[in-house]
Amino acid sequence: MSIREKIAKGIACDTIGKPDSIFGRAVCLSVHPGKMILFPFAAWFHKRYKGQYKFARFIFTIDLVLVGIILGLGIAAIMTVFFPGHQFVDDITFSASVAPREIVAGAPSTLVIRYFNGTEEELKNAQLSFTYPDHFLLQEIISTDDEIENNIIELGDVPIGGNGSIKIKGVMFGDVNGEQTFKSSLAFTHGVDKTIAEEKIDEYTFSPARSTLALELLLPEKIYDFQTVDGLIIIKNTGDIDFPEISIKPEWPKEFAVRYIYNPFIYDEDKNDYKAESIKAGESIKMQFLGDFDDVQDEVVFVFHPSFVFDKTRYKQETLRHTAPVAPPQLTINHSLNQNSLRPGSSVEALLSYEHIGEFDIYDVRIGIESYSPFALTPDLFDSNSYPELKHLQPGDTGTIEIDFSLKSSIFQSQTDVYENLQFNSRPIAEYVLDDGPRTRMINKGTELLHPIITPIILESFGRYTTASGDQIGRGPLPPRIGIETKYWIFWRIGGTTNPISNVVIEGDLEKNVRFTGRQTVSQDSGVEYDPDTNSISWSSEEILPTLSPTSRIVAVAFELGITPTEDQINTIATLIKNLRLTATDASTGAFISTSAPKVTTDLPDDLKAGGKAFIY
Repeated sequence: MSIREKIAKGIACDTIGKPDSIFGRAVCLSVHPGKMILFPFAAWFHKRYKGQYKFARFIFTIDLVLVGIILGLGIAAIMTVFFPGHQFVDDITFSASVAPREIVAGAPSTLVIRYFNGTEEELKNAQLSFTYPDHFLLQEIISTDDEIENNIIELGDVPIGGNGSIKIKGVMFGDVNGEQTFKSSLAFTHGVDKTIAEEKIDEYTFSPARSTLALELLLPEKIYDFQTVDGLIIIKNTGDIDFPEISIKPEWPKEFAVRYIYNPFIYDEDKNDYKAESIKAGESIKMQFLGDFDDVQDEVVFVFHPSFVFDKTRYKQETLRHTAPVAPPQLTINHSLNQNSLRPGSSVEALLSYEHIGEFDIYDVRIGIESYSPFALTPDLFDSNSYPELKHLQPGDTGTIEIDFSLKSSIFQSQTDVYENLQFNSRPIAEYVLDDGPRTRMINKGTELLHPIITPIILESFGRYTTASGDQIGRGPLPPRIGIETKYWIFWRIGGTTNPISNVVIEGDLEKNVRFTGRQTVSQDSGVEYDPDTNSISWSSEEILPTLSPTSRIVAVAFELGITPTEDQINTIATLIKNLRLTATDASTGAFISTSAPKVTTDLPDDLKAGGKAFIY
């Protein structure tokens, strides 16, 4: 069919019936929209009614009317439920205002509620009640000529056009810029027989703009890098009402390390804040803190978040944000260490250089090295007694000094939580008096350096006749007797190492009347070796892993020696093994390491059976 034929059929659809094509139907709908809408009804009539009933058209019309009524009632019910119209209580109006206009958290304010009966009926036995925000401190309710009991106001009968007002005075303890919601409820009866009970409910939301909890931060007028600073926060109750418990949550500058927070504040670890008891109206408390600045750029920002606290509820108040400028240091200081001298138990050589880059003279300069390494001893700060040039420095002065400081020979497991490949940190430090007004002692620090430290090592060597639990492992008489052999066990144990060590050798010389019995046990590698030419015992290992960690493997050697005392040893304590020495290479640093241990004798005071039985008889 051509386009022209389709259009013609679509135009004539009211006389020739429904077009077959989509195009034709579109033309029909545009020319005869009503006809197209009635197509479904006509089709239903021809299918279900025509030829089925005597008065088919009349019955079909009645059915359409009934269906329309049912649909109309359903739509009306839905509209009533979901889109209610005007109700009786809509003609009762509430309005609210607050004085002063700016609500202040922690300060009294007055909420004025006004009501008006705009209905055409009297409100009988009217009762007005209120619901307050959490922790609202109600002070007073004022209602002229009305009875108030248990926060319920008996209004009695409110005539047509009747009105009134109620004043609610109290204190809001809410979040600054948060929301505080009050609810009012007016219950009454009305109707011809006064039996229809209804209730008018309304809400009013207010937002505290500021707080009576005021904070002020006091810091030194000038702040310098690495300075120790006393700070003071003054927390004041500027209102007329005593505060509940308060808390202060600080955000310290990243360059500031706090040492102490002084009473009366108590630290709450779970909340990461500091709490204090109530502050009375008009009074203040002080939060004093002490801390150290690190390397600061141009300024630092202190932030403190105060809150009112009611058990587990907190209301955030105005945040204190304080920006403090930082003055440049007067003295720069650098250092270097002789890395080969970083050996536990030895003295470390350091070279320090300084330059006065400030604009004020400085006096009484003390200079040295600080470290938080567990191997570091308390550092000495050298002053003008050792270096007279440090007595007074002027802008532009420079210099270098050489100092030594000592390291511990070993450390305990409890002194560190890092057990392998320990590094030694060092930082130069200088103290001086700045003469730019009040004489202030300043602290300045230089760049931190990290160096690998040569491993410490401990060689334990001791004898046993019985084990620590009391089991006998030795043989022969106690005390030892002339001409009779007594056997002891010797124990060697390596500990305290923080790096792997290689080429390990332990050696010891036996006394002339002491022999190696051949009995032994070792925790790793091969057993001990006896050299009859030198009458010595040795043990070696290609590598021993770090032993300081609590989970590290125990490295120990044990072997049996027998002594047959001679007459010239009577009433003496005999030596079993002597000249004990250990040599090895630190596998991490390549340094040669060695240590020694005291000789082992028949004097075994910690042995349950051999203790006190050392002298030969």
